[in-house]
Amino acid sequence: MAHLDLADIQGNIQRPYGRYGFPYNRHLFFNIAEPETGRLFVDAIRPFVTTAEPWDSAVGQDGAVLVHKPPIALNIGFTWAGLAAVGLPTRTLRLFPDEFIDGMGARAEILGDLGSSAPRGWDPIWRPPPPGEPHKPVHVWLSLNAGALPDSSPRPELAAMTGWLEGLVEASRGKVTLLPGHGPGGQNRWQDSSARWEEAPGVGYVPTAKEHFGFTDGISDPIFLGQYAVAAETVAAVGGGKIAEGPYDPARSWAPLETGEFILGLPDEGQELPVATMPAGFVANGSFMVWRKLREDVEAFEQAMKTQAAVYGRVAGMADETEALETLYAKVVGRWRSGVPLMAAPTWSEQTTLLEQWSDIPALRLKPARTPAENARLDDWSRLLTGFRYGDDPGGARCPLGAHIRRGNPRDMLDPKLSATLGSSTLTKRRRLIRRGLPYETDGEKGVIFMAHCASLFRQFEFIQQQWMQYGLDFESGNDTCPLVGSRRDSDKFVVPAGAANDTPFIASGLPRFVDTRGGDYFFVPSLSALRQIAMGTVDPT
Repeated sequence: MAHLDLADIQGNIQRPYGRYGFPYNRHLFFNIAEPETGRLFVDAIRPFVTTAEPWDSAVGQDGAVLVHKPPIALNIGFTWAGLAAVGLPTRTLRLFPDEFIDGMGARAEILGDLGSSAPRGWDPIWRPPPPGEPHKPVHVWLSLNAGALPDSSPRPELAAMTGWLEGLVEASRGKVTLLPGHGPGGQNRWQDSSARWEEAPGVGYVPTAKEHFGFTDGISDPIFLGQYAVAAETVAAVGGGKIAEGPYDPARSWAPLETGEFILGLPDEGQELPVATMPAGFVANGSFMVWRKLREDVEAFEQAMKTQAAVYGRVAGMADETEALETLYAKVVGRWRSGVPLMAAPTWSEQTTLLEQWSDIPALRLKPARTPAENARLDDWSRLLTGFRYGDDPGGARCPLGAHIRRGNPRDMLDPKLSATLGSSTLTKRRRLIRRGLPYETDGEKGVIFMAHCASLFRQFEFIQQQWMQYGLDFESGNDTCPLVGSRRDSDKFVVPAGAANDTPFIASGLPRFVDTRGGDYFFVPSLSALRQIAMGTVDPT
């Protein structure tokens, strides 16, 4: 197990807050007009930043708990322009990676943010203002994660912390600005997101892991060394890590990824210590973060799937309309909307049977205290959702080669031989993302706030977005883009290969774009010690 300085690492890198009782997330963005005031602003926030330390577990010599679970989980990040705004030295600024210096908007073509996703159509906060108005770009991102009351509303601490931040802005006398401009009308002062809620019998409303298209999200996130205790790491690595070389064993072939793929200053999968800038100590224990607001056209998606399913059902020999529709949904994503992967249950009937066998899982998840046997049961369910490889499906008969999750994490698919004796390819191991974020619904618009941590924006996020989501050659799909999030600029079709149930492939053609970008940028999420350096103005590249 790697020993990480958890007190120096920001907590949103280490843990997905939604799974720890924080179903609400408020994103606030600030502009800094003067370095000294900006550093004072950072210094005021710094004591409240949530670290990666375990909650309610570290105990001092007197038996007192050292790190309590906070009422609000707060984290902070800076754009490159934001680091310049707080007065970082030019030498430090110029050595950052080009893509971070450019920012997301300048790399729109690389990312496939064209047409309806082009920056000119983003929320006003991310666009230059009309002529004659001062330009105030985003410099600082603040994230407030909050718990929920029994009626599913956010805890009052969220409003209280927001008010405190507004007070800091007012005290700056115009030197720090809380930037408005979120949502279709651009009137909102911040961007809220939250888990979607469902009513559970006998319990009330509970947060779920579903996004607006109806799919269970947040499965198969990568696991890195030191992220969990050894016992938990062994379970989480199945499907979330890399496949070791040698004969494949579902229980033993998975291992965590190197920490340096996500946290700077530590060894990565190439056994290197990449330096993001100078001084190296400034970026150590930090991470780069992608922040993207993605609008989901739920109506277009559902209508397109219903239209295509009417034909698909006939081609696949499915008389039941529900079976045809749900199967097509699963083929597009690679999972059933329940979260069960096609690799574990390739047909509607197999998924139904499997869910019946595991019908106790929803209730187990809601139990405040579980027996060791119940926890083991949940671990087995987790392994079922994540513990698979594509070496068992080289032609895409179960899970289409171009399905969304197969593109996002090809696992062993890009192994040149796709054999049972080679593990995850280097191409896959070096292109994983720690995904965070929650759905949003603003002024009638629905979507997802996509956040992803990585050590290299170019090698990890931009490669996946350009080569795997917006292009299909690695998946024997030519110019076909991802059927869920693709741009459709060069192709509007998706191929479902012939499978065990039928000998005829199906081509879904004329697909519209289902997901549009509504804004975002690249942020550096510094360590706690780097935040102190920023606040004190002591970053020294020499």
